[in-house]
Amino acid sequence: MSSAQIASRAIKQLDPEDIDVLRALEKSITRFQSIPLQTLRALTRLDERKLLFRLQRLNAFGFVIKSQSGYTLVSAGLDALALQSLVKRGLISGMGRSIGMGKESDVFEVVTDSGERAVIKFYRIGRISFRATRLKRSYSKPETQHQWLQINIEAAGKEEEGLLKAFDVGVRTPKFIARDRHAVLMSEIDGVMLHLCRKEDISKPSLLLRQILENANKAYVRAKIINGDLSEYNILYDGENPWIIDWPQYVSLDHPNAEEILRRDIANTLSYFKRKFDSRVDEIKAVEFVRGTRATLR
Repeated sequence: MSSAQIASRAIKQLDPEDIDVLRALEKSITRFQSIPLQTLRALTRLDERKLLFRLQRLNAFGFVIKSQSGYTLVSAGLDALALQSLVKRGLISGMGRSIGMGKESDVFEVVTDSGERAVIKFYRIGRISFRATRLKRSYSKPETQHQWLQINIEAAGKEEEGLLKAFDVGVRTPKFIARDRHAVLMSEIDGVMLHLCRKEDISKPSLLLRQILENANKAYVRAKIINGDLSEYNILYDGENPWIIDWPQYVSLDHPNAEEILRRDIANTLSYFKRKFDSRVDEIKAVEFVRGTRATLR
């Protein structure tokens, strides 16, 4: 069971003081590897006996761990805070099945208060090495053992920005609904990940490739952004149209490596279509098409 599922089952059992202690732990993640009891006492204004009782409960739920030097907030605890806040804000009423668990995120169906289906994405970047993350992401700067929680919060913030920028200019991408900490709530797309599609599922691969590049063009020309991680692993296909679903690595056109990142995005996409469908499109022409300096891919 994922930490989000653990959190979703436990939050109904949490008392206001439990939430207060979790928030106090959260406030200290950028300053402490393990948060001392006295710091938590000052933040919560609870006497030691009550505070220890709350910490024992939170430990039993799997939200915190105890060490000789203090207490550490873990992913399930941050999940609980995000879910509790989204429920309190009237944005979700229940969490459903898992629809994706990867190296960097867990994705679940949720039900909104209006009864509609949506998707919630919890960032889990700590599943890959910290060194690799620092090389790829400009926001990987925390210095404590709580670094992964902070990285995940910042990644969710970056995804929020990217989703809003892309959606506003007409890119086919999920509609952003809300963000809370490391969790992003967005509309659900009824489709299949492109890398899971069979050859017979896509009758016109050349048209699909053009549609993907047209979406990249809208992002580039209208929003002045590049996805930064475009590949068959972050594109959904609904039977007619492609949807670009991940934006935490987007960069602006003034990024010093924007040209290299754009070429990599396009090369990844062309490589997939060449392997899967023997579709051969010249990379230079595709780059020019995305930039808007070329009208066709031929």
